[in-house]
Order: sequence, then structure tokens, then C-alpha cells
Amino acid sequence: MSPIRLLHVLEATVGGTRRHLLDLCLNLPRDRFQQYVVCSTLRDERFLDDVQALDAAGIQVMDLPMRREISPLSDGRCLRQLRIAMAAWQPQIVHGHSSKGGFLARLAVRSLRPRPRTVYNPHGFAFQMRTSALKRGLYVALERLAGRWTDVLVAGCDGQKQLALQHHVVPDERIAIIPNGIRVDEFRVAADREACRRALGLPTEATLVGTVAALTPQKGVAQLVRAAAAVHRERPRVHLAVAGHGPLLPQLRRLAESLQASEAIHFLGQRDDVPQFLAALDVFVLPSLWEGLPYALLEAGAAGVPVIATAIPGNVDVIEHERTGLLVAPGDHLELTLALFRALDDPQMPRLAEALRERVERDYSLERMIAGHVRMYEGLVQA
Repeated sequence: MSPIRLLHVLEATVGGTRRHLLDLCLNLPRDRFQQYVVCSTLRDERFLDDVQALDAAGIQVMDLPMRREISPLSDGRCLRQLRIAMAAWQPQIVHGHSSKGGFLARLAVRSLRPRPRTVYNPHGFAFQMRTSALKRGLYVALERLAGRWTDVLVAGCDGQKQLALQHHVVPDERIAIIPNGIRVDEFRVAADREACRRALGLPTEATLVGTVAALTPQKGVAQLVRAAAAVHRERPRVHLAVAGHGPLLPQLRRLAESLQASEAIHFLGQRDDVPQFLAALDVFVLPSLWEGLPYALLEAGAAGVPVIATAIPGNVDVIEHERTGLLVAPGDHLELTLALFRALDDPQMPRLAEALRERVERDYSLERMIAGHVRMYEGLVQA
């Protein structure tokens, strides 16, 4: 049997969507899939390094300058180029990732004969963003329109599936739940906590709260800074470490200074040593305002760190309150402050962390994610 010709389209080559694409491309069986990628490097030119890895794996890559925002002229040019690439490659399946790549991919397919099967993974719907009612309504309308052209919508968790159903994006029978997965073994780090902290330039004697997040409005890091500053005022040994970069860094630094906590809040930038960073922590916090199924939460769980997360779709699919971690309302730094005090004092937190580790190992492995996609792709071609 000839390999299935599979084309991925992604504009958002950052964060979890970038990682998801790479994990899929580099781990799908090469004897069963011939893969192609159309992607944009406008958001982060470092994706060019990933392009080299894809090339080395025999995956053809086209750099298409798609823009995040709706831009009729730019989007029209990209659509024409995407149709040319599809006509040349003749994919059997087109898999669009995230909002812009997903929409353009499904629109381009409509002009092809024979028409490929279409897969869409939103990785978090655009209408989940905190934005105006007008924009949210537009995003819902676009999702519903493109939903008509979608054979399978891949949801990372049941929470994402329910959002799709509530907003009438696609019917139930066209949704497949395939959770994100990680290499669990990478986070079983038998490391000396003090050595990890010294390597990160963090105080070895501190009680350390931390997060891994892009410094963007979505991630809610400002609320964590406020909560950590409040805890630090009561307990000077408590420090916060933030691994990640993004446009809000200057604003977050100013916030820490205004709260007189800048000496206790450490911005470490983008890290390539996340397992070691997690091994240095006493508590992990994910204060996001909206998510798909966040890799950072899975990684903290695999590392065995006690977790506090916001009660939003995606997070609540992984964290069960007071069983595998603590949940707090999104955007509420006062509730987060109280949860931090509890997590630092409650002797049951290690038990919750171990229960979360067991769940991540059982349900969220990379092997499980790849197997789910293989079944879905092969089922589409055989249908």
C-alpha cells in the first residue's frame, strides 16, 4: 500500500501548536505517511531551525507568510499559493492547525479535484479569547462556515469538544478526541533540587513557585505575579520563577516593581531545560484565561510537581479539584493567592501530585497521541 499523502497547514508556529506539529511530523510512521508542511515563520523566525529538522526527515516544507490577524489582501495571496502547492502535491488529507491555517487550508481544498479529506485541530478556538462581542461573533461565524468543509475536527480534550458542540461548529459524529501527548520519561528527572536552582540562578533556600508560559494576555501571568507578591509579603522565603518570553515582559517587570516584589520574582526567558526547571519547583501554577490542552500542565504532572490551574476547558480535563491538583477561577488573583497559601501548607499536596503523575503517564503519552492520529487518518482514507 502506498503511503498516505498528508499535508499540514499552520500559521501559528509558536508554543504548543508548533510543538504539536513537530511531534506529529517527526513521529508518524514514515512508511505509512508522506508528509508535507505549509507554515509561516512570521511569528518566530526560530521555526527555521525546525524546518531543517523536517527537511532532514524527508518532509517537504513551504514557507508561506500567513498573518495571524484577518488581512484580506494577504490572506488572498496565501490562499492562491496554497492552492498551487496542493495541486502540485495532491494530498489525500489536508490537516489545518489553529484558526488561520485551519481556515485557509479548508477553503483551499474546495477548489481541488479530487477533493482531499479535511482535518482541523483548533488548538483552542479563537472565540475563547477575551475580546469584544463583535469579534467573538465573527470568529464563531467563521468557525461554523469552515465547519461545513470539515470531515474531522480533532479536539484535544472533552472540554474542546463541548465548546465545538455548544457553538455548532460541527456535529458530534465529526469530532475525534485525541489528547496531546508528551514524552513522559523526559520529565522523570532524578535531579538535585538545589543544583537545578543554582543552574537557573535561583535562590537555593527559597520556597519556589513557578510557571512555564508565553508572556501574552492568554496566559494570565499578571494574576500570578500579583498572587506571588502577596504571598511573598507574608512569607519572604516564597519566590516566583517564570520560564517563557513574550510581549508582556516589560509590563510584568513593572508590575513586580510596583508591588515591591521584583527581588522575589524571576523572569528566566525561554528555556530549553524545562524538565530541570520543573525539578526545581515546589508548586507549579498555570493561570491561563483560555487553553486547548496545555503541554505545560502535562509536563508539570509528569514531573510530579503539585499543581494549581485555572478552571477552564483543557485544564479541567486534566486537573480534578482536590484529587490531582487545585483549581481556581481564571483572572482572580485573590483566589489564586489563597490557593498558593494552601498548596504551600497542605500535607496532602504530594499525594495529589502523585495522582496527577499517574494520570499523565496513563492518558497523555506521545505514543498514545500518535496512535490516535494514525487511526483517524487511515480511517479517513479508507472511508
